[in-house]
Amino acid sequence: MYKKTRIRQILELMQKDLSEREIAKTLSVSRNSIARIRQGCEEQQLNIKDILMMNDEDLYHLFYPGKFKRTRSYVQVNYARVHSELKKGRCNRTSSMGGVL
Repeated sequence: MYKKTRIRQILELMQKDLSEREIAKTLSVSRNSIARIRQGCEEQQLNIKDILMMNDEDLYHLFYPGKFKRTRSYVQVNYARVHSELKKGRCNRTSSMGGVL
């Protein structure tokens, strides 16, 4: 999984008028990440106080749209085919589905 930037902490430090260098040093975050968050606030004309009221998922989607989408790590099982193969009654070491039992 991705390492998520601590957006909420960055915004809180930005609200205290710390420089990007100070925030980067304090949180061990790159200055580019801080600049991206600052730029996102300016582009969308959002107040930091309003942004801090959002939950973490909404914050990530606001500043990193599409980056943290959940993906499936498995293939959907075709249960109809599995049951039809089991009804055939052929129990060997290899199945007709191509796998080893």
